[in-house]
Amino acid sequence: LPSHPFSGRSPELLTNMFGMAAPSSLPRLNSAYSLEQAVLGEQSKVVCMRFGQDFTPECMKMDEVLSEAVQTVAEHCSIYAVDMREVPECVTEWQLSAPAQLMFFFKGKPLQLDLGSGPTKKLDVALSGRQEFLDLVEAVVRGAQQGRDLITAPRDYSMQFRY
Repeated sequence: LPSHPFSGRSPELLTNMFGMAAPSSLPRLNSAYSLEQAVLGEQSKVVCMRFGQDFTPECMKMDEVLSEAVQTVAEHCSIYAVDMREVPECVTEWQLSAPAQLMFFFKGKPLQLDLGSGPTKKLDVALSGRQEFLDLVEAVVRGAQQGRDLITAPRDYSMQFRY
């Protein structure tokens, strides 16, 4: 992936430029090995991965939403941030292309979601806020625990703006 024009800028400068918080307190995974360990090592909780480039406005907004919810969902879902520039293998393996995408895993496998336009493993739409993410995680956790092959999102994302 090409370098983003803001990739060399300090978090403080970006905070001022975009009016958003600097990189969140989400745990960061910086290698394919750490990503693999996070996904395969968790057998009782859903794992949510945010893929993107940390300092893009889309990722900063997504991280803000995820950070607001991380404590609430901690019992049922582990959330991690992955900068695609640091772990390019994930881009190829999961065909990631949007500036910010979420994927959910359970017992080492990516979960299939129905977001309104058929099965997908990636959510690449902007989340409106904490409650929307909490509703999504609740549906994903319930579906994963019930062993569903396809988990229906609590709302239809098919007509929403994508990144």
